[in-house]
Formats: sequence, structure tokens, C-alpha cells
Amino acid sequence: MIMANKIRDHRSWVTSHTECPNCHYKFNFRHSKWGSASAVRVGPNWTFICPHCRIKQSFLIKKGEEDGLPLIIDQSLSPFLLGTLFGTITFFIVMIALYFGTSGNESSVVFIYGFVISLIVYVVYMIYLGFVSRSSGRTYIMSQVQ
Repeated sequence: MIMANKIRDHRSWVTSHTECPNCHYKFNFRHSKWGSASAVRVGPNWTFICPHCRIKQSFLIKKGEEDGLPLIIDQSLSPFLLGTLFGTITFFIVMIALYFGTSGNESSVVFIYGFVISLIVYVVYMIYLGFVSRSSGRTYIMSQVQ
């Protein structure tokens, strides 16, 4: 089973090459075809921070790897998706517990306050998760150049 996961993970990574439109730094870019936590993809163009000049650019990703160019490895979107799934499941568990915990009461004030607090915590967690995964992905791309 572990070997199957490694093979599947290996097939989801693609190596392409690109050039920074600002500083003309050329490099190979290994990325997951399922998504990225550090780059935004719009067709063949990817927007991320150049590992050389450290400026956010739109890169035209070309198929294939070029020999002799440095390899920059992107961060996968999987940790973000797992964190999102965990947060959503936790939110629904809390809602179910609140619903059954307050169903015998005449007043639904406890349920409403619990719902509002849970919703606020959920939104803050999702915003935090988005910022942390995006910033760590940018750091990860930039740290590969040394």
C-alpha cells in the first residue's frame, strides 16, 4: 500500500520549465497537476513569486524539463485541502452536538450563541489556514534556489 501511494504521488508531479519575465531567470518547475498552495494557475500561466528576483510574476509554464536549469519544487495543495476538510468536519460535529444538546430546551439562545461562536471560529480558522499555507508555499519555492 505504501508503494502504491508513492507511485500515485510520483505521477501527480510534473516538471516543466519557465523564465521570469522580469529578471529572465530560467528554471525547471516541478508542480502537482492537482493544484498548488504557492501558485495560482490560469491556463498555461502560473502566478507566483520568482525565486531569483523575489517579485510576484505571471510565468508561462512550458512542457518538459530543460537540462542544466535549477529545479524549483512547488508545494502541493493537499495539506490545505486536508486542513479544510478537518475544519469543516469539526464545525459540523459541533453543530450536531449543539443541536442535540439544546433540543430539550424551550429557548434556543444557547444554540444561536453556540452557532455564531462556532461560525466565527470556523471562518477565522479557514482564513488562517489560507494565509499560512500560501505564505509557507511561497517560502518553500524561494528556499529551493540556494
